[in-house]
Amino acid sequence: MARMLGFERSPGSSFPRARPRAAAAAVLSLVAVSACCGAPERADSPAKSATMGEAPPSAGAGDAGGAGAGLGGTGGAGAVAGGAGAVAGGAGEAGAGAGGAGGAETSGAGAGGAPLADLQGCHGEKRPLVISSQMPYAVARVGAAEGHFLLDFGTTASTIDPQGFAGGVVPEPVAGSADRFADFDFYGPWGTVRLTVQDHSGIQGTVRQAGILGTDFLSLNAFTLDYEDGAVYRADAGALCPDEILRAEGMKPLWTAGYYSSDLAAVQAGFPNVPTVPARIGAAQAVAQLDTGYDDAVYRRSVNINRAFLAAIEAAGIDLEPVPEAAMSLSTCVPGQAEQVSAYRILRGAPFELVSTDGSAAVAAQDVMLFLKDTPPEARQCGGIGTWSIPAAQVAASFYADARRLVFDPVTSRVWMGTPR
Repeated sequence: MARMLGFERSPGSSFPRARPRAAAAAVLSLVAVSACCGAPERADSPAKSATMGEAPPSAGAGDAGGAGAGLGGTGGAGAVAGGAGAVAGGAGEAGAGAGGAGGAETSGAGAGGAPLADLQGCHGEKRPLVISSQMPYAVARVGAAEGHFLLDFGTTASTIDPQGFAGGVVPEPVAGSADRFADFDFYGPWGTVRLTVQDHSGIQGTVRQAGILGTDFLSLNAFTLDYEDGAVYRADAGALCPDEILRAEGMKPLWTAGYYSSDLAAVQAGFPNVPTVPARIGAAQAVAQLDTGYDDAVYRRSVNINRAFLAAIEAAGIDLEPVPEAAMSLSTCVPGQAEQVSAYRILRGAPFELVSTDGSAAVAAQDVMLFLKDTPPEARQCGGIGTWSIPAAQVAASFYADARRLVFDPVTSRVWMGTPR
């Protein structure tokens, strides 16, 4: 979901940057059987209590008010391929932090940070990756049409903008359908898939966005995003490099267990299949969604937080400074119902950290901008971390550009992050 200023919109909203919408249990219909990438079947698993350190994290008791339900609305059913059956999942959440309109391409190279070791062949098939406005894009094809799709691990539902393809070639849905597209190809053929039609023309960058690939596609394999060298790798399920190689390449693992998996039965009921890892500010602990489609060019190192996390931060004695000039009013999936978002900086106390499997900080940043998402009761049906009862956060794109490399491994429910520059 490419976003500027983090607008949350329902389908058909007048705001230009749309994100796919789906309810938490929306069925991702199997449209066709193809040779690429078997699709898991979903079954709900019980919620667990949140933890840090060596044990995988989990969401806690869940949220009776629609925790993790994503953005509400009826749009955004995802694409599936291979295998029989249907996949169910919720939409990922849209970010509230301020993003940038800037079209300058973000290069992975930069000053600072230790040189990273070359990536090994066990990362899988290598293809070009374009980093535009800090967000990762790769080429996919629909029939003869070729375009750049945002690799968005922060949503479960994929989209297409038929006007966004190269050379003026406009893919058409199959006869009798508005959202089924034949001959889809991303690392191989998928046959006919379901993609929600969205207008991405307002997204500024060095490439014209033709669509979004969410975790309905991306959770079926391990993907490595190399921001520094401009490459994306896909490894077959279970064939990713062993841990010792990933560590030698300068990366640290973080748990996503209970939140992100190639087996949807392992994802807790009521939560979207989005990479979500342990986070903390001092003694205040939370879980944080990793959202590669959350552009934070205006306020780098933006982190959305919910009311429960803010309460934990205040209880831990962390001093926050309000930043009123960064506050904003966001639309929601309910027409005419806005959400007020306030902004804070950490004045004194402790940095914002993403926590590795051994309890150490994989990422630590003092200069973060915190955006409080406090969803009003009238918009709780829209879901998102603002409706969660457990402390939660959402981490924006600049963190991943700074980390230089990310590995999403849904088979072991881990994310590996490189050394921040």
